[in-house]
Amino acid sequence: MARPVKISDEAILDGAIDLFWRHGADRVSIRDLERSLEVRAPSIYRRFDSKDELLARCLDRYVDQQIGGRVGYFFADTSDPLEGLRSFFTSVLRPHPGEETLRGCLLTTTASRSESSTENTRHAINRGFEAIETALLLQVQACIDAGQLAADLDPESAARSLLLSFQGLLVLARSGAANLHAHIDATFDSLARH
Repeated sequence: MARPVKISDEAILDGAIDLFWRHGADRVSIRDLERSLEVRAPSIYRRFDSKDELLARCLDRYVDQQIGGRVGYFFADTSDPLEGLRSFFTSVLRPHPGEETLRGCLLTTTASRSESSTENTRHAINRGFEAIETALLLQVQACIDAGQLAADLDPESAARSLLLSFQGLLVLARSGAANLHAHIDATFDSLARH
């Protein structure tokens, strides 16, 4: 009779996401995962084949849960789409509950690391960025439809610019840069001036 599984794949993914997100994927070893998750390396490799596959699966789960959840939360209220868009940006300047420092974004930190250059992780990262850009595009279009942004604004270009600004904001926030609210104000002032 087979021994019962002590930890689910989902629990391994959630624990690995937390480690990768806090420390960066390139700074987390399989041994770190063993200690944190209380599961042996052979069990991790049986389920995920490699650290790269584990990271890619973590990124996919992060996109579905974290990014999907944030987009749903901030963009669901259609009464003031521009405020939802601004709140999406300003929310990254607040630490997670119970934490003192900003985590930033797992996609952003992973994309900037050399170990993220494998095909599996590149695909997962690109899927995440596409999900954010699509959400921004829909929100910009909602702002245009509500008369909050100019009718002749190209929503695709605006969404692409917002994605770049958002990623830069996440990098600066994680590094501890000051006065980031002013940067957000400048981004939105530029968007409104079009």
